[in-house]
Amino acid sequence: MKEASPGQLGNVRMLSAFFALTMLLILVVSTRGTSAQARQGFALAGNLVSARCSDNQLSVRHVTEDAAMGGVRTIDYAFTNTSSSPCTLSGYPRFEVLSRSGRLARHGRASRGLNMLDEEAKKGPHPVTIEPGKTAMFQVYYNAGGAGYMGKPCPIYRKVRITAPGARRGFVLREEIQLCGRLEVSPVGWPRAE
Repeated sequence: MKEASPGQLGNVRMLSAFFALTMLLILVVSTRGTSAQARQGFALAGNLVSARCSDNQLSVRHVTEDAAMGGVRTIDYAFTNTSSSPCTLSGYPRFEVLSRSGRLARHGRASRGLNMLDEEAKKGPHPVTIEPGKTAMFQVYYNAGGAGYMGKPCPIYRKVRITAPGARRGFVLREEIQLCGRLEVSPVGWPRAE
């Protein structure tokens, strides 16, 4: 194999250096515009969306309930931000009816409300930012076997476990629910403010 002359090696080095410098210049120019856009998008997102709510920032409570013909029941619950900074929830809470021993009751886990909810609620979840001391609502729908129900009496449960979307720890509340059929939960943020 023939060895390269010192002049040829110098040309190769100079060409390599030129190529590296050109690539570096292209990278700097393209990154400068992107970085500014990324910084602008990050700042905008930071102003609009707070951090996701963690378990220790929330409490939950029963707000109100309603009964309709045919045994249809709804219960409104509220997650309250107990921390000193805003946080965001998005999605469906996990709602579980518990037996006396604290285990999940048969058919006791609520499905995402796609059958019993009205059309607006069926559109699905959206992020809800909760300011300190403020609340975000959700509803639970179930059937308690009202007029026209035939068969043996439906079981009555006295505890529920509610877990915020994305959270690990659930809150156990005393709640009397006579469960005869479907159990559904709305996304957090429903009912939406008028």
